[in-house]
Amino acid sequence: MTQAQANILIVEDDFISREVLKAMLTCYEVTVHCAENAHQAITMAAQQQFALALLDHELPDSTGIALYQQLTTYQPGLVAALVSSHPAEQLAHAATAVGITKVLSKPLDPQQLADLLGVAGCI
Repeated sequence: MTQAQANILIVEDDFISREVLKAMLTCYEVTVHCAENAHQAITMAAQQQFALALLDHELPDSTGIALYQQLTTYQPGLVAALVSSHPAEQLAHAATAVGITKVLSKPLDPQQLADLLGVAGCI
């Protein structure tokens, strides 16, 4: 019997950025779920468990940090990364203060993504 594939949540409002993230994850045995905004992500988290969440920092209806706090009401201890075009150093303190594992700058480095998947137990 094979192990079930890990569920990954991508929350990204920009279509191209979302598709790039999905494409980067195709080489791993994971199931990718996408949301375009915080509302969609919260609805999904209420129905599905995720091993990892990749959260855009600037969403149309929230921030990635505020969204993470809402997601953890459904999934305490959720492993998450904040993804932003802002330098990671600018967001690191606020992100880690709420429990976000990593802050990644766009464009994502494939090795950083692989390392994060390993931390989340996805690979």
